[in-house]
Amino acid sequence: RAPPSRRRIRRQRAGTRRRLMRFRARNPNPSHPARHTLYLAATGGGKSQALKWNPEIPRKGARVVGWDHAGDHPGLHFYGRQSFIRALKHGIGRGGGFRIFYAGDKDPRAWEWWCEVVWAFLDGDHMTYAIGEELSAVCESTGKATPNAAVLLNEGRKYGLVFHGTSQKPQEVSKTYFDQCPIKFIGQQNSAAMCRRMSMESGATVAEIDALQPMQFFRSDGRKGGAELITVPYRAPAGVIWRD
Repeated sequence: RAPPSRRRIRRQRAGTRRRLMRFRARNPNPSHPARHTLYLAATGGGKSQALKWNPEIPRKGARVVGWDHAGDHPGLHFYGRQSFIRALKHGIGRGGGFRIFYAGDKDPRAWEWWCEVVWAFLDGDHMTYAIGEELSAVCESTGKATPNAAVLLNEGRKYGLVFHGTSQKPQEVSKTYFDQCPIKFIGQQNSAAMCRRMSMESGATVAEIDALQPMQFFRSDGRKGGAELITVPYRAPAGVIWRD
């Protein structure tokens, strides 16, 4: 049997991409500001603590959906996909806020599924805060993000999405996350090379980044000279509920 031609392979790949997003977000509103945020720090640097501290995510009444396998964030954590979806439907149906996380499979294919689910529940009339822990584990390359993740990052803003993602290995994160997240929290780094790269991302100097201690971050919103040094408080894990 002859191998498939390059044209056929391209058609198959294009068909796969078209099938991935089977649903549509609702009520586009282009006036929503760009507030996607990255938290980049070595292990023990406190990136999840910075995310929990960030007042950008309201403490009460917010629609929060997440990818959190370690239980770093308070809320309902589901191992099963269908139970995760049912919980989201219930939370949205009753109105008000919720904090619902997926904690099952954690490979890039599962991440693509999670991105599709989040996309399906977006509504431009309501802000939705999506938390993605350890992005390097779900990035297949440092180029463009996987298809559903790219749609979520590129188009989610006008449907009320505010994405918050963390990584201890920024060098392994797809460039789409860097491009679409104008706000960055830069913490401790493992090498001089990463200090230099994070200096370009934040506006802080290499020496300033190299001197960071655990729980210290330079917050940058992309403006020249806009790097702000922040020390975040430690919050012990609490309110994490595990479900099948």
